Amino acid sequence: MNKVFSGTVIKSKQDKTVKVELIFHRRHPKYQKVLKIKDRKTVHNEDFSLKIGDKVVIKNSRPYSKTKRFLVIEKVEKA
Repeated sequence: MNKVFSGTVIKSKQDKTVKVELIFHRRHPKYQKVLKIKDRKTVHNEDFSLKIGDKVVIKNSRPYSKTKRFLVIEKVEKA
């Protein structure tokens, strides 16, 4: 099952790899406060057109390396 997420590129110094930050909002079960949860994923990127601050859509994919399990589908917004 492929899960699709949207996030922001925070690092793009490696070849064919970018680091994407995903932000989720969750409510605390007891105190009901809305928490902002940040998750950073290492993502496989075939083209080199992504820069820091770009909004992208990523999906779960096959393992590309020890830490890369996601693939860039499209660039939504330019930085």
